Formats: sequence, structure tokens, C-alpha cells
Amino acid sequence: MAKRMLVFDFDDTLYSHACKCVPQSARSALLRLLTNGEMVVIATGRAPDSYEFIQKSLDVPLEWVIALNGQLIYHNDELVYETFITLPSIREVYEIARSNGFACGGFYQGGSLVSQLNERVTDVWTEFGAPLPEVVPDFLERHALYQAHLYVTKEEAERLFSRQLQDYVINWSHPTLMNLISKETGKSKAIEWLCQKVGIAVKDTYAFGDGFNDRDMLLFAAHGVAMQNASPDLKRVAEYVTGMPEEDGILHALEHYGIL
Repeated sequence: MAKRMLVFDFDDTLYSHACKCVPQSARSALLRLLTNGEMVVIATGRAPDSYEFIQKSLDVPLEWVIALNGQLIYHNDELVYETFITLPSIREVYEIARSNGFACGGFYQGGSLVSQLNERVTDVWTEFGAPLPEVVPDFLERHALYQAHLYVTKEEAERLFSRQLQDYVINWSHPTLMNLISKETGKSKAIEWLCQKVGIAVKDTYAFGDGFNDRDMLLFAAHGVAMQNASPDLKRVAEYVTGMPEEDGILHALEHYGIL
């Protein structure tokens, strides 16, 4: 059985958007961890369709991947855990969006979908370099969602949805794309499930991240590490702050804890 569980966010934690790569020091560190019998987990806000990109960027064996901020867990490419948005308020959120002319959608078992295609939706997915979502106007009647999307700005969200959004953990992957998952889920819940699944104690967990969607897992893990490029709030809750990805931050953190 693995000694410890080390959970890594992907974007701007392992993968540096500054150099558009995973630094060699981080790739080598992950490989050494696996060779030493440690449990390595990737925990990303990305959807499953990014798995190939993550695998290619890391170029190390990926046994465990948490996707969509904890909504899905894959073990050796097989889906072993999933959780959906079941809150009644999601219908109210989407009715407000539609009545104000905003597109809404999310991720479901078949991929990504949207209520309508408009310029904002097209711009978002073009910038992501990804295919446009499937158009399904009545998707809430057809599909359960892992993660919901609202194509709004922060100002629009505050003006229209201040009460309804209290049920959700929110993060932004684009200035006009809000991602929502239930407050009852998140990366921390996925890690807790994994600990029980594989028999690793929480005291032997380490989490590395840089974004708002990493906050809950840094607080849950026994040892939370924030990257230098992380938000001030995340640095405040972290046990240790390391360098940026392109400054060998992952390797330095692992050396700090005596893991490598």
C-alpha cells in the first residue's frame, strides 16, 4: 500500500502557463514519487476531455485523476466515482439566466452542453481551443449535470443571482464563464473518498494548488502547499508556500517536507 497521498492541481501548479509546459523538475519529481511507492493524484477543474492533454504534458503514468473539481474520479482511465448537482435552486438559476438572455449549460455524462449558441459562448470555447458544446435547450429535463455553467460576467452574476448562488462553490475559467458545483462537493470530498477507498490516513495527505478551487483541499489535507503564484487567500490557508511552477516550486516543496 502507498505510504502517502500527494494531490496536485494541474493548471499553474504542475503545468506552467508562463512556459506552456510542465517543467522537467516537476515531471521527474512525480516519476520519483511513483517509483518510491507514493500515491500521486491529479485534481483538476478540467473536464475529462482534457485527460489526453494532461497525460501528454506530464508524460508519467496517471493512476488517479480527479476531474471537474471533485465531481469525477478516474482510476486507470475507468470512472469509479461521480456526483451530480441535485440542488433544486439550479432550476431557478437557469430560469433567471434564460429570461435575461444569457446562455447556460454544463458538463454531463456525454460531455459539454449549452442552452443556446451565441457570440459569448463561441468566444469562450474558441479561446479554450475546444469544440463548441452540444446545443440542448431543455437539457435540465434530459440530463443530470456534474458542473453547471453560466455565461455571465461577475457584475452580471452579482446583480442577478446573489441569493441563488449561495448554494454553490463558484470559480471562473473565463471572464464570461462561471462554473458551479454544489457546496457539498469539491476536491476535498473526492480526496476524502479516496482516503477511505485506498486506506490512507488524512494525516498522510499533501495537497498542492494555486487557485480558489484548491482552497478546500488545502484545508482538508494534513499539509497544504500553495504556489507562489497563488492568490493571497490561498497562501494564508496554506501550511507552506513554494515557488512558481517554472521555478521548480513542486520539487522544492517535496524537498522541504523530506519526501524527495
